[in-house]
Amino acid sequence: MSLHAGHRQRVYEKMQRDALADHEWLEALLYNAVPRRNTNELAHALLKRFGSVQGVLSATMDELQSVDGVGASVASYLHCIGHFYNQYKKNDESWFYDVFSVESFLPFVKKRYSAFPYEVLDIYLLDAEGRLLAREGFSVESIRTVQVLPEEITAFLLTKGAHGVVMVHNHPRGGAKPSENDDGVTKNLQMLCSIHNRLLCDHIIYAVDGIYSYYLSGRLQEISEKFSIDRVLGE
Repeated sequence: MSLHAGHRQRVYEKMQRDALADHEWLEALLYNAVPRRNTNELAHALLKRFGSVQGVLSATMDELQSVDGVGASVASYLHCIGHFYNQYKKNDESWFYDVFSVESFLPFVKKRYSAFPYEVLDIYLLDAEGRLLAREGFSVESIRTVQVLPEEITAFLLTKGAHGVVMVHNHPRGGAKPSENDDGVTKNLQMLCSIHNRLLCDHIIYAVDGIYSYYLSGRLQEISEKFSIDRVLGE
């Protein structure tokens, strides 16, 4: 047995005991993409570039290939695994079972959105009693951007016989304080809700430094009054 093969065997043995460090898990994952090469240095290089295993699996193929030693084959392998990881996260989330109130919802927000290294935007639908009916994500896997199309949100708002709506998104970089763009998204969603007879209950922003609630800040009431179909029609 070669020294290289012996090292891999030791990694496999540690894997059976669930005793691997993050760089070793990534090193072992890369065995399938790089069968005849020591992947330890490559694992360290990827973690240095992207900061965490989550960061590696959330990176684009172009970003992955910016790391020395990562070609198209390795990049596509990691990106494919990242895709399945993100699908799993979306479909296997811990659901919120309580009747909605902003105060009770915030711990759920912290638990769910602290896991995302890129920006996501989710919309939750509530029934008339405040129970959560459904969630839909409107996201691109990027640290900086979320793309939201009004027609996609409108189609979702009209499902499930929803009464209330909650929007949640995260700031992977920076604080929870809303930007002008966040204000604009909130106003647009409020108008859509007003047109379709839905109640916008909150827009919540998660960041490492805290959580911002438009409702708790008092700004949601102001926005709701100014951006409603009744006001536009002069009623």
